[in-house]
Amino acid sequence: MNSYPLRVEARRDEPLSRGLWLVKWLLLIPHYVVLAVLWTGLVVLTLAAYLAVLVTGRYPRSIEAYNLGVLRWTWRVGFYGYGALGTDRYPPFTLADVADYPARLQLDEPSRPPRWLPLVAWLFAIPHLFVLAALAGAVTWTYGDNDGRSAMGVVAAAIVVVGGALLFTGRYPAGLFDLVVGVIRWNLRVAAYLMLLTPRYPPLRLDQGGTEPGDLPDDHPRPAGPGRSRSAAGPVTALIAGVVLLLPALGAGVAGGGLLALNADRDDDGFVASRLVNFSSSTAAITAEDVKVYDADRWVRDLAGIDQIRITTTATGNRPVFVGIGPRAAVDRWLSATTHDRITGVTGRHVTYQRESGSMQVLPNPAGQDFWLASAFGPRSATLTWTVSEGDFTVVLANLGGAPGVSADVRAAMQIADVTSFGVTLLITGGVLLVIALTLIIVGGVGLGRRHGGPPTGPGPDSGPPEHAPPPDRQPVTVT
Repeated sequence: MNSYPLRVEARRDEPLSRGLWLVKWLLLIPHYVVLAVLWTGLVVLTLAAYLAVLVTGRYPRSIEAYNLGVLRWTWRVGFYGYGALGTDRYPPFTLADVADYPARLQLDEPSRPPRWLPLVAWLFAIPHLFVLAALAGAVTWTYGDNDGRSAMGVVAAAIVVVGGALLFTGRYPAGLFDLVVGVIRWNLRVAAYLMLLTPRYPPLRLDQGGTEPGDLPDDHPRPAGPGRSRSAAGPVTALIAGVVLLLPALGAGVAGGGLLALNADRDDDGFVASRLVNFSSSTAAITAEDVKVYDADRWVRDLAGIDQIRITTTATGNRPVFVGIGPRAAVDRWLSATTHDRITGVTGRHVTYQRESGSMQVLPNPAGQDFWLASAFGPRSATLTWTVSEGDFTVVLANLGGAPGVSADVRAAMQIADVTSFGVTLLITGGVLLVIALTLIIVGGVGLGRRHGGPPTGPGPDSGPPEHAPPPDRQPVTVT
């Protein structure tokens, strides 16, 4: 059986601690933080590699070394932690290959992907993703009105059994070790293919065990490149700075785009309207409470130019409609003895209510109350316009006569200033920050890749051909 260019190797340590696995999640927090940064860089650098392959037909070796190093680091952390629980030896903080660590990952061939592969690699990987998702328990099957969901994947279930076996017997079930490593090997192969670390399509099979199929004997020497002496401080700083800068860059871009989209929805009077929603109740009133405006919100209102709120109601029955807004305390006193429905949520056009206790009775003269800050009524429709002020308010929808059985279509609108210039400024700022962030990530990742990359893969200019060279398409290359 031919081996895959990405070699995923594991050696289970014996004996293993009975209880250390219970606290490994705490010990691994520093690794999780670092890997979050490294994986952000990996995504950016992989996209850069896709572009490089499409344009030049070459996969930058420094990006290859960085991505391979991140996979290697991830594999060591997973093997120590809850991916396999295969060793109690704490994983090192390095992208380089550590020859004596129980979990190793190596690439036997340099990446020479065809130019078209970045366009379709994700498509070719779909069969693998389906199988791996099923193994991970991430598939939901729907039948009728019920969902059947796998609560725990194969690997997670195996790790639970392994943890119990270690706790009570101090032994690791050998068969489960082979299974767990096999599933992780499959995952890493697919990840390497999607990163274009190798153009060879991963086999659709589960290669179990700690060694690769067709692996070299344990005493067979493997080539290993010398480590680089360049300092990692500069690349690490650039990578971290780029990842940290991504958040404000994306935030500014999203905020700018959102403001421009909001501005495009303004009508001639500067109002941005919500969708039309039907509100109905068998009681005498529907309320929207907790409409709070405080002094702390003034800078937001001034920035967006929020001045007025407009509520348009159209009765869906035969009764004249009333809508009003007033201080919450006054409205609560008025409604204290009357059953009414309070709005608790609006999702799309679906409204949820909470029934407030009281008597099912007619409301006394809704339009004649003197506490309304703004109100409107009409035989079929009514439009309320309220100038925003500070306080705690309640909006009331009712029949003009106060009778139970309220039903109306409602659309709310908010008046805002023209925010085109502010949106464009945020969008440009986000774009500039994004370019800087991506540049820093690429510079940092490439720098780390060069530092941890292996030796040149070809012979030197003065060297002759090796006596027993393997075929050109199987020339081994080690990226450390």
